[in-house]
Amino acid sequence: MASTGVLTGAKHRSLGADFRAVWASVVVSSTGDGMFITALPLLAALLTKDPVLIAGITIAQRLPWLLFSLFTGAIADRMDRRRLMIGADLACFVVVGLLGLAIVFDVANIWMLYACAFLLGIGETLHVNAAQALVPSIVSDDDLLQANARFGTAQIASAQFIGPPLGVAMFSAAISLPFIADAVSFAGSAVLVNSLPDVHATEPPSTRIRDDVMEGLQFMWRNLALRHITLILAAINFFYFAATSLLVLYNEQLLHGGTTAYTLLFVAGATGTVAARFFVSPLTLRLGTVRTLVVAVWCWATAIVGMSITSTSWVAVPMYGMLGVGTGLWWAVNTTIRQQVTPTRLRGRMNAAYRTVSWGVVPLGALFGGWTARLFGLRAPFIVAAVAMVMIALSASTFLRPVRDAMDALAAED
Repeated sequence: MASTGVLTGAKHRSLGADFRAVWASVVVSSTGDGMFITALPLLAALLTKDPVLIAGITIAQRLPWLLFSLFTGAIADRMDRRRLMIGADLACFVVVGLLGLAIVFDVANIWMLYACAFLLGIGETLHVNAAQALVPSIVSDDDLLQANARFGTAQIASAQFIGPPLGVAMFSAAISLPFIADAVSFAGSAVLVNSLPDVHATEPPSTRIRDDVMEGLQFMWRNLALRHITLILAAINFFYFAATSLLVLYNEQLLHGGTTAYTLLFVAGATGTVAARFFVSPLTLRLGTVRTLVVAVWCWATAIVGMSITSTSWVAVPMYGMLGVGTGLWWAVNTTIRQQVTPTRLRGRMNAAYRTVSWGVVPLGALFGGWTARLFGLRAPFIVAAVAMVMIALSASTFLRPVRDAMDALAAED
């Protein structure tokens, strides 16, 4: 086989009952998340118009990835991942249910929203680290690219395509309704995951959890392919969320849009992600892994540039669709690369280390965006993000060269 650094994947065939159960749990839970992520900023915007306080929602939701992801990733390599996912779902069911009741009794405030977002973020770190470490154990290596594409598409499309319109409609009918529905979705997800067999990652642990955490972090940092993927996504996420954490204000004040335009932004993003699933395999076969990742980065950069200069939803909506295409391509290819270069026993900790860095910067980016908007106007963080993203895209091919080398080495082994 020629050493082209290409991932292969089976097209359009069944991936088994266990994968379908995980996929269905993702659809149910992510649909609820879609209701939540659209309704929470709308609720926050009713309480305040301060961009820093609005950005605080994103900060609270993503801060757990910086604080707890390494720990929850180590747990995901020591325990039954199925049980961890169920426990996370049930905990989130309680948290969101309590917020729904607080809204019903008209006692919710911005600090309560922060607390809810933070606690859900903790549950997300545990659930996502366990789920992504579980996928390679329930599908074959040949099916891994398609499994990740379907998994990522289901998660993002449900959260951005199905959930947001439902969330806005429910929010318009009764402010508490999308939060109560989200709580129910967590319970449904727990039931579906419970149908999986009792899958353990490793033998009973004989090491300290602190040593496990450090081993995962060191593995991610010493592997050049993983390190470079992690660092470039960290840079992208910082500027991406500096802008998009203010989306609810961007829609109201720059686009002069209502809830329909706000919903269409999410739907467009999800449409792009769904579309990416259908050409990620042929594109990767044609271009190779690194070039496909570079295409994803250019999709993000082009979209942020468009959003930074427009004042109409007719431009912003298709630009958000392009963001979705980039996300779909990046998700499938990047996740598969990380799984293939990482031993099974380290996958949970590798995922945790990767997200601690690449997602841990999100609160900092959101804080930067909030303060930039407060000091220089709401368009400023979008302009800064656009310039930064173009610079990252221009250097992406060179920076990701270690990824090409790693995939070439895997291809040679085959």
